[in-house]
This record gives sequence, C-alpha cells and structure tokens, in this order.
Amino acid sequence: MKEITYFSLSILFSLLIACNDVDNDLVTNENPEIKEQTDTTSNTPPNAPNDEEIVIIEEMTPCNFDLQNLTPGQTITIDCLLNLKETTIDVPSGVIFEYSGGDITNGTLKFSELGIIDGRLLNTNLQIEGNVSLLDKVFEFIPSRWDIVEGKVDDKIADNNRVIIKSTINTIKAYGGNTFKIDKMDAFFRVDNIPPKTTPTQFAITIPSDFSFIMSENTHIRIQPNDFKQPALLSILDVDNVTISGGFLHGERDEHDYSDGGTHEWETLVSIKGGRNITVSGITMLDSAGDGIGVSNLGHSFDPVYKPSIDVNILNNTFYRNRRNQISLVDGRQILVEGNEFINASIHTDKSKGTAPGFAIDVEAVRGKNPKGPQQIAEDIIIRGNTEKGSRVGSFTVHTGDRVTIEDNVVEQFISYSTSTGTIIRNNLIEPASGTSTGTAIFAGRSDLFERNFDNKVYGNTINGYTTGIEATNTKLEVYENTIINCVSGIRLKDLNNSSIYNNNIKSNRERSSGIVSHSASKYLNDVIIEDNITDITGGGMGFVRQNIEPEYADYTFEVRNNKLMNSGVTVSGTNGFILENNEFNNRIRLLNAFNGTIENNILSTDLDGIRIDSGCRDIKISKNTINFSRNCIWYNNSDATNIEELNNNCKNNS
Repeated sequence: MKEITYFSLSILFSLLIACNDVDNDLVTNENPEIKEQTDTTSNTPPNAPNDEEIVIIEEMTPCNFDLQNLTPGQTITIDCLLNLKETTIDVPSGVIFEYSGGDITNGTLKFSELGIIDGRLLNTNLQIEGNVSLLDKVFEFIPSRWDIVEGKVDDKIADNNRVIIKSTINTIKAYGGNTFKIDKMDAFFRVDNIPPKTTPTQFAITIPSDFSFIMSENTHIRIQPNDFKQPALLSILDVDNVTISGGFLHGERDEHDYSDGGTHEWETLVSIKGGRNITVSGITMLDSAGDGIGVSNLGHSFDPVYKPSIDVNILNNTFYRNRRNQISLVDGRQILVEGNEFINASIHTDKSKGTAPGFAIDVEAVRGKNPKGPQQIAEDIIIRGNTEKGSRVGSFTVHTGDRVTIEDNVVEQFISYSTSTGTIIRNNLIEPASGTSTGTAIFAGRSDLFERNFDNKVYGNTINGYTTGIEATNTKLEVYENTIINCVSGIRLKDLNNSSIYNNNIKSNRERSSGIVSHSASKYLNDVIIEDNITDITGGGMGFVRQNIEPEYADYTFEVRNNKLMNSGVTVSGTNGFILENNEFNNRIRLLNAFNGTIENNILSTDLDGIRIDSGCRDIKISKNTINFSRNCIWYNNSDATNIEELNNNCKNNS
C-alpha cells in the first residue's frame, strides 16, 4: 500500500495549494450569458478530484507482477497500480501496454522498437523512451495526472502549467497521436515570460500539424495576468491541418498592467500565423486585452520566406468583450468566418478602455510603400451567417483587403470597406439595438482612397433605423435591390464614377427624410446611372447639390431614369451635367443654378408648380414631360435663366 499512500498524498498536496489559491471571482457578473457556463464560485477547488476518482485511487490494487521478464510481442494489461520504483525497464520489440483501469508510475519504459502504449497510462511520473506509438490516436488529457495546478496561481506555477501542456501536446504528437482532448480543467497559463530570440507565438501553447485540440464546455484556459504587450495563448504557427474546438479561452484585459502607457493592444487568444487548412470552432473567446483571433503571415508578401495563412475556417464561435477586435484578418486567403456570435467588441469596462479599431471583424492588410509589393495580402474571404451585438465602433470592416464577401449576417453596427476591390456586401440585416441610429449602416468606399476601390457591390441588404442607409463612393460600384427603412437619407452619393444605383426600395416616416441624394462633401458624379428605384419618404425623394461644377469636371454627367418617387420630387442645385428621364415624380422638379441638363419623358404630379426654375439656370432641355400641376406647369422664379428649351410637354392643370 506504500504506492497508494504516496499517490494520495500527492493529490492532497495539490488540493491544499488550490484551496489556498482559488479565486472565487474569476468570472464576473458583467456577462450573465457567459457566467452561467463559467462559474468558478463553487466551494470545491477546480483541481480537486471528485469522490468517485478518490475512491478509484484508494481502492487500486498494487500489481502482483513486475516487468523484468517481458518477451517480444507480449501484451500487458494494466488493471492495477504498477510502481516501477525509479527503475528503467527495457521493453522488447512489439510489446503492447493496454489500459484496464490501472496505472504505471515512478519509472521509465524504454522501448526498443515498435512499442505500443495506451495513452490513458501516460502521466507525469512515467517517462517514455524509444520507438513507441499510441494504441489510440485520440488522447484524453486529465490535468491531475500531469501536475496541472488549477485555480488562481502565481506566475511560477502558471509558467509550469504552460510547460506541462505544451510538452504533453508535443509528446502525444511524437507518439503518433492526432487528437488531444481536454474535459474538466480551469487553469491559468503564463505566456508572457518570453526568452530572447523567441516570438510570442513560439512561446504560446503551440498546436502542431495534423492535429486536433478538442476542449469541452468544462474547459477553461486562461492567460495569467501580465504587463506584456503581445502575448498569445494558443498558437498555430506555420503548420497544416489543425482543428481547435470547444471550451473557453480567457484573456486578462481587466487584470492587465497597462502602466507603461502603451496601447497593449496585441494580445491574442488564438494566433494563426502562416497556418494552412485550419479550423477554429465552437469556442467562447472573451476578455482578451487585444484580439480574440488573429490571422496573419510569416514574412512580407514580396519575400521568398513569405507564408500566408490559407484555408482558414472560423465557425460557430462566441466572442465576448475582447478589447481590440474580436477577429483581425491581416493576411490570408480562402478564409471563411461563419455562424459566429460577436458580443460587445472593444467596449469600455470599469477597469479597461476598448482600443482601436473596435470591430467584430477587421480585415486590414498592411500595404506599405515597398516597390516590390504590399507587406500583407488579405483576399478571398467570406463572412457569412454571423450575428453581431454591441460593438463599440462597427460590426465588419474591410479596411484593406480584396474579394471579401459579407453576406447573410444580422448586425447592429455598421458594415464598411475602405480600400477594396471585388468586395460584396449582400443580404445582411442591419438594425440598431435602440431602434434608431445617428450613423450610416453601410460605408461603401472612401473618397480619399480611389486608386484601390473598384468593382464592388452592395445589394439585397435590409437596413432599418439608420440615419443614412448607404454611403456610396469610388468607381465601378453597384448598389442595388436594398431595402432601406426609417432613414433620414436612404442612399448618399459621394464622388462616384462609372457606377449604378438601381432597384432599391427606400421607405421612411422620419421627418424630412430623403431617398437618394448627393453627399454634402461630394464634388462630382460621373457616368453614374440611378434607375428603377422606389422611394416613399416624407421629404425630397432625390437631391443633387454642387456636383460637377469645378472646371476639371465640366464633361461629367449622371442619369436619373425610370425611378418612382412617391410623395416626393427632385431638387437639382448648383449642379452640372444631369439627365432626368422616364421617371415618375409625385412632386415637383426644382432647379437652382443648374446647367447642362436634360429633363425628358417624366411624369410629374404635384399641387405646386410642376417644374420650378430658380436663378442661375442655363442650357437645359425640357421636353416630352407629362406635368400635372395646380399652380404652374413650368415656372420661372427668376428672369435670369438662359437657354432653356421647352419642347412638346403635356401640361395638365389639376386646380
């Protein structure tokens, strides 16, 4: 019974340490949705074995045999406690150790070749040497068998926890295992005490190629509080075919030491750097001082050593309150982000402020100015079927990336792209939690970034309650089949070229709302077609102000055709080069300082003047319109209008 007494005392010692160190406030009340699943306030320390485990250990019978006379190819069934008494056993070729409820401790098994051992027999007190493989490629990690100390611990123990789990993963991989499973564990791991010439992703808990790291709903892996600027918890570094799933990964944003004054925004719970065929699924990631997941590269894109992340799948995870972004995609291609829930990205807490950018997902490759090419490339990305709530800044943004599809998501905060080609924003529901927002739901481009914004599409989205539905800019943009409800401005156009705005439906009861208008900072609309849209709003259906008036825009034109404006009309003010054709306006057309325009084949119905021409208008053709009016058909409010041509208009007085 000496062996049983030693083993029981070892467990009792660990239990006493954990009782002294356990933190009953590891999970706060600030997130009841998470707390229900992560409560650590039990009076039983996280690393205490349950009664059933203690009974099994106490009742385990010492083996009545030793391993001194093994023969090649022999199968040994371990159903008892075998204490090797600090000896090394030479194991002949082909010997198999099978688990049947027993254990082997306090020694070394030295296999000559072709040895096989059941992974359930492995533990921190058994050393393995030689040529051996696991009986089952799936290994179940039991923290108490490997001296993991759970609960709140000091830095030394948290560092040892990291060494233990990292070395055990490598051991299982070396023995031919491909799956590492963890069930009940709640432990801190120190990932900031990085030696020289070692990167944070090398120092983290690294997952090897062709390997699955599987956690359960009872698994909690936590970063030990620190003052380091860029720690990583789990790392996928230049490897292939990796799956990480289940469990909870906890950052330490509210316990982090920010005292040196830096942003400390680079902590990452799952770092994917140069990974290929990677899946991260079913994990809850919360309270990182930086990001939940970061997907990036090794080397610059123009370097021979460049390795992007390729074929990355981020599926059905929950992200909560990570301080920077929930996910940052800075380099990679063939990335799928689907079915995730993003809650309170980058919000401020009582102990730590959120930091920029502040999105649920940020696609942001660093371009740089090297003539050889960009530093990073992010492209061929799908963001699909996710939900977002409460992000501090926005939901999804493509700051710098190409061919990104954002589809079928339900979000509260805005979606945007800033520098992108071939990006699609489609079939999303964008609706603020409060019912209304003073912001813009979709930012399609930026007028200061023209050279890298073209061939993008925004369509099929439903937007409800935003001040502005869509802001559209840049070139070769299509905005179509969107439904925009309860806006102040449905679609705002800003410095737009060679683009189409069509088949959108805009409806609003908000006071003085408008359908499609030019942005107040816009200078031009060139080769833009606005057609087949329907507006039902309380103010002006369409309005174009100060467009194409600078000398360099003298030849620019835009067309407004085949639109139906219920309860509203059109205002063209200080604008050059416009065509209004085949529209149905349920209000008047008003022109002010408008020139070089055509108004043709429209149907107007109004209780006012059909077409009102104010001062400064010139060089306008008005022909073949059907105008139902109560005051005047075409009224010149100022006599300075010049070269206004009226041809074949059908005027009907309804008064």
